[in-house]
Amino acid sequence: MTDALKEKFRQGRPMEISPADAELIREVLRRVMAVTLETEREQISDNALVFDELGLDSIDVFDMLEQLADEFEVQIELEHLPQDLIYGRDGLTFEDFAEAFIAYFGSAPVEQEQ
Repeated sequence: MTDALKEKFRQGRPMEISPADAELIREVLRRVMAVTLETEREQISDNALVFDELGLDSIDVFDMLEQLADEFEVQIELEHLPQDLIYGRDGLTFEDFAEAFIAYFGSAPVEQEQ
């Protein structure tokens, strides 16, 4: 991960994510998922079904999010992530997972009610 991308993460959401940034984020996600699932990185293709085929489950997702928060030096608010990103859905591909994760960082934080 580049220092410039880490700085974007430190500045908070919403982030302006370039195509190059998105590709770096995808590669970090792929690496973290491979470690979490104890599989080869190459097994996680863009079209791999992460819950159905690779066996990802919600506990794995929590583990991944913790690793990603450390990697990106940022807090990830679980309650603001799409539920199918955390709990899965039939047919969710790695590309879908990555796009949802990237969209989270490109969106503004939800205001908390007082």
